[in-house]
Amino acid sequence: MSIKGRLLGSAVSRWSADPWALGSWSLIGRHGTPQDRITLGTPVGTRLRIAGEGTHPVRAGMTHGAYEQGVAAAHWAIGLGHRRVAVVGAGMAGLGAARALAEHGADVRVREARDRIGGRTAGAEVAGGDFDLGANWLQQYDENVLARLAERLGLTMVVTDFNDPLVLGGGAPIPDGVEEDLRTRLAAAAPGAGMADALDEWLRDPAPWTREQIHRLVDAEIVMDAGAPLSWLSARHGFEPGVGEGDRWIVGGYRLLTEHLAAGLDIRLGRPVRRIRAGAGGVRLDGDDVTYDAVIVTVPVPVLAGGSIGFEPPLPAGHRAALRRLGAGRVEKVILRFDERFWPEHGYYRVHGPAERCISEWLDATVADGTPTLVGLFAGPWLDNVWAGSDEEIAVRAAEVFRSAARTAS
Repeated sequence: MSIKGRLLGSAVSRWSADPWALGSWSLIGRHGTPQDRITLGTPVGTRLRIAGEGTHPVRAGMTHGAYEQGVAAAHWAIGLGHRRVAVVGAGMAGLGAARALAEHGADVRVREARDRIGGRTAGAEVAGGDFDLGANWLQQYDENVLARLAERLGLTMVVTDFNDPLVLGGGAPIPDGVEEDLRTRLAAAAPGAGMADALDEWLRDPAPWTREQIHRLVDAEIVMDAGAPLSWLSARHGFEPGVGEGDRWIVGGYRLLTEHLAAGLDIRLGRPVRRIRAGAGGVRLDGDDVTYDAVIVTVPVPVLAGGSIGFEPPLPAGHRAALRRLGAGRVEKVILRFDERFWPEHGYYRVHGPAERCISEWLDATVADGTPTLVGLFAGPWLDNVWAGSDEEIAVRAAEVFRSAARTAS
């Protein structure tokens, strides 16, 4: 197969450099547990609650987890009789909270730091097509409340089988049984152990597997899904569920959901919140002339942990400890549109890098409108070299990674 395809357009994410994200999605560090997510989402008195995917004990890192936590926070406020509520952040949790509040007759105002809604769902128009630079899939599809919304709206959704990627570029296949062995070993790891600790112990006696098979499994299943240093990531709790449970992506992107949820809401864009004062008389946000009955804060875990918002009084010790034990990794995305297809038809692809922990996975999104399209996810040390310079330079490097692997496959 000859390698063809002129690049028509591209878009590149920079989630780690985004001051309102500081990473991709929340993760549990080596000294943390799922209880930290629960603690972070526990109301602070009767006027403040933190919500978002980082507070969901079983749906963390997923848009419907964020949405569910936003709705739960709204019901908390409604149950306390609050009538005027502020929501900080217009991502999926913030939109879920604001929509539920408005439907119950509350006076709700949303403050959003960015000049757009959606948070870590981010639409990108590339060469005439609409795609996602942030969250891409409706995961845990059968249990996903946003999937039900997409169905009611009549949106077109395409299934992705993450369990059957076409591995390009050669290398040892991952045998059946290695992942089950990995999960068993991680579940038995000592409390406070990092992912790297458990893997180092396994690699000292890898039989019946080879070291290469174990490394490729870890890169594909952990590095790709977390994008965090294995020494920091919790061995017991860093490998969380979610991917590969009937996942589908939306033709036209998540914006079709976020725009529907935002319709009619009072959303103030470009209005970051720097300080929240909560007391017996109500809640005040810097820059607002309104006193609220309560506030729901939906900004990502790393942004909260970094102190971008000051709280008066300070968050309780348990919340601050939870923030120290949670974090986020770095997984970046590139969208590439071509004039001609040059890769084998399959749907989903995996490319292992030249070094350990370098991994990328690729969705063939051509079905969206017929234009040959690849959506690539990169994690690991590869990012240090590929994600440098301008967006155009990054796109060219990313395209060459895939071209080279496809060339080898041909």
